[in-house]
Amino acid sequence: MRLTLSILLLVFTIGLYAQDSISNSVVQIPGKYISSVDKKVEGLDKQLTRQSDKYLNSLSKQEKKIFRKLKKLDSSRAKEILGDSKAAYEQLSQKLNAANGKLDKAFSGQYLPYLDSLQGSLGFLKDAKNIVSKSKDIQEKLGSSLQQVKQLQNKLQQADEIKRYVQQRQEQLKTLLSSYTNLPKSITKHLSKYQHEVYYYGRQVQEYRETLNDPDKLFKKVLATLQTLPAFKKFMSKHSMLAGIFAPIPAPGITAALDPSLPTRSQVMQVAQQRIAAGGQNGQQAFARQLQQAQGEMAKLKDKFSELGISPGDDMSMPDFKPNQQKTKTFLQRLEYGSSLQSQRSNNYFPVTTDIAATIGYKINDKSVVGIGISGKAGWGKNWKHIKLTGEGVGMRFFVDWKARGNIWLTAGAELNYLKPVESLAVFKNYSNWNRSALAGISRKYKIGKKLKGNMQILYDFLHKQHTPPTDAFVWRVGYNF
Repeated sequence: MRLTLSILLLVFTIGLYAQDSISNSVVQIPGKYISSVDKKVEGLDKQLTRQSDKYLNSLSKQEKKIFRKLKKLDSSRAKEILGDSKAAYEQLSQKLNAANGKLDKAFSGQYLPYLDSLQGSLGFLKDAKNIVSKSKDIQEKLGSSLQQVKQLQNKLQQADEIKRYVQQRQEQLKTLLSSYTNLPKSITKHLSKYQHEVYYYGRQVQEYRETLNDPDKLFKKVLATLQTLPAFKKFMSKHSMLAGIFAPIPAPGITAALDPSLPTRSQVMQVAQQRIAAGGQNGQQAFARQLQQAQGEMAKLKDKFSELGISPGDDMSMPDFKPNQQKTKTFLQRLEYGSSLQSQRSNNYFPVTTDIAATIGYKINDKSVVGIGISGKAGWGKNWKHIKLTGEGVGMRFFVDWKARGNIWLTAGAELNYLKPVESLAVFKNYSNWNRSALAGISRKYKIGKKLKGNMQILYDFLHKQHTPPTDAFVWRVGYNF
């Protein structure tokens, strides 16, 4: 008995010592962590501000044009409803630009786990001087980063207010104009543009939220280290965004006050078991089938919303037009990189060759891509016994893809190919020795991974008869896009 008690006492002492060592150990924060946080948060802050000002300015102009047209039909009512709209948009813009790290109100809107964890980690590291490096420089940097994160949170709330305002304004304009018959087409055109801008602003804000809610590897590593500290868990339970929404979890033995009209978990389980039992021997299987069917329907509904660009937390009002999901993306996000291979058997002019091309396309919308590319023709020799790598020419491409149906695309393009070894840069000054091609055909694009796509093309060259040396009429290519 004494031996057992001694062992338990020893284990308890070691546990206390280990916990004390963890809480008092100094956590080394990588220098890149603070700079990476600043870069990401500051970049999103500037983009959100710039794009919000751009959309507010555009909406104000459209409303001003509606006011000028409507003034000719009903000047008094137009002035009453639309006369002071410019000042309202300017006030929204000024409030957004003046937002700082001091929040005027508690958290509201869509919850972002990354933003919450980021703000909590910076706040904890700033105050936990006995855990983090006591360097004054580090503490100042953490404080500055925390203020930037809070400022971005404030601007996101301001952006939500802007979104709500313009949505309400849109409904007011629709109601106002619906009371008139035979409205000029110019007014309905400006109203349509206004509605488009309102939708795209909401999507733009959601794009920034999704970017912010995508943690990088460095943050995950730091957060994993902090989560081993009991002090950090205690800090987050008091200072996280969710702590301001939900009441604290009651201690063991204390029953939280709940709405008596709500069913308890045990009551819900009891009703489910009764219905399963009423189905007899096949009740469990029937319940499982119904549950699986419901999950399938939910997945289909989610896919439909995803096609329209609606994500969880978005305003669920459906647009009355076909949105272009590329409009809210940055220039770099709309670029599509690709590569292709095209092989040809040996003939009187060439050994076994492979055209290797690199392309870059710009997504005009969800169904059309325009791009350029360069290619090089590599020779491999006559056969397996005579392998020799040689350069057999270069080429330049221009292409346009249109989505026809599903994963089938229509492709057209023009190419210039120099079918000789490049001996000097002088060949690029005189294009009379280059073969010209006018291509058209179909492409099949299919998913390989999350970002990688396969691409197979069959194209017809309308100018193949003019080529010297002769080339095939049909071109077969395979490649990848990402």
